[in-house]
Amino acid sequence: MNKQGPDALKKAVERMLSEANTRMQAGKNLDAARSYKKAAQFAEQSIELLSDADERRAMTLRATEYKQRSRSLETTGRADLGRVKPSEMPADEIVYSDEDSDLQEQQILLLIDDTPRTIEWESIGGLLELKEELKFHYGLAMAKVPEGVDVEGWQNIMFYGPPGTGKTLLACAIANKLNATFFNVKASQIVSKWVGESGKLISTLYRLARKFTKDGRPSIIFIDEFDALCKSRGFEGQLYHQQMLAAILSEIDGFANKGQRNLVMTIGATNRPWDLDAAVLSRFERRILITLPDEAARADIFRIHLEGRGLAVDHRSLSYEKLAKMSDRLTGREVARLCKEVTARMLAEMNPEIPKLVDDGLRSIQSYEIKVRPLRHIDFDPFFCDLAPDTSIKDLQNYDQWGVKVKESVL
Repeated sequence: MNKQGPDALKKAVERMLSEANTRMQAGKNLDAARSYKKAAQFAEQSIELLSDADERRAMTLRATEYKQRSRSLETTGRADLGRVKPSEMPADEIVYSDEDSDLQEQQILLLIDDTPRTIEWESIGGLLELKEELKFHYGLAMAKVPEGVDVEGWQNIMFYGPPGTGKTLLACAIANKLNATFFNVKASQIVSKWVGESGKLISTLYRLARKFTKDGRPSIIFIDEFDALCKSRGFEGQLYHQQMLAAILSEIDGFANKGQRNLVMTIGATNRPWDLDAAVLSRFERRILITLPDEAARADIFRIHLEGRGLAVDHRSLSYEKLAKMSDRLTGREVARLCKEVTARMLAEMNPEIPKLVDDGLRSIQSYEIKVRPLRHIDFDPFFCDLAPDTSIKDLQNYDQWGVKVKESVL
């Protein structure tokens, strides 16, 4: 099926408007409401295809007006023909049927992740001071408060820094220790190409998260790629993000729960903090740089991914401290990948018959027991020769400079 172009979509909008008017004159208000809703949907589809900013703005306003008329017809039996100003556009104006709402909830429920149950603080190399700080503030958020005292721990924190430095693992460890319901969200999973849909998904996400706190357990919403969700409004395509920004601002502020203890906690993670909208960023009480692991942390990460996985190590020839010195500027993820590559080469050496056993069939390979040997320093040498860290010196300087700039703006 070919995608419709902007001209065809504009004609479809006009056809639906004509249909809506005809149905209203015949007294068929519910049918007219459906026609206005379809007109809004066609208008939203055309926004993505329009290159001119003024045309996009005008079509966005038209889509909002048609949805407003649809809602008015469904609820009051009369069409609200008032015009919408850009400043009046609400965060969520789409009329959703029960079927639509059920689909939204199903999408969000799929984001609940049980991975945190397996993540302990010891699973994360280094970051000792930060771990203690996180334990304190999240403990403060959950502990019993004396009568008449108003104190609270962190509700919203933002992890920023290079990819692969442990941001997701830290969020998982927090969720594990608090026995929290963990919503593991990639921004790409809730950013919809249709205007308004993403705002609805965000509202559904927080509504379900609040529902899961009824038994006293907290909910943690971990949003990775946060910059994709809340880009600065100075970026091209700001109208596209306007409703999404309004929705996330409202939910993080928690207006609906003022006066109650909020058990829904948001943890954002981004590799590009300078792209974040300033208003959204201001809602996070703490912005924490998760930078590259230092030498001691890298030694710990090597241990976690070798002996921590049950692999034998020849300590007469292999020193974690020496490996750490040779792996400067590697992230935790890169160290894990290095360990996996070294282990794979050792296993290939010890088990050359595996490919033939696969050819012999499933029963043959399932009855075979893998042979291992202790890993030695010489196993790592070939990989260190071609080592090229993913994070540059310039990248590290950018994170440091952004952190200084944010602190100065607060002061």
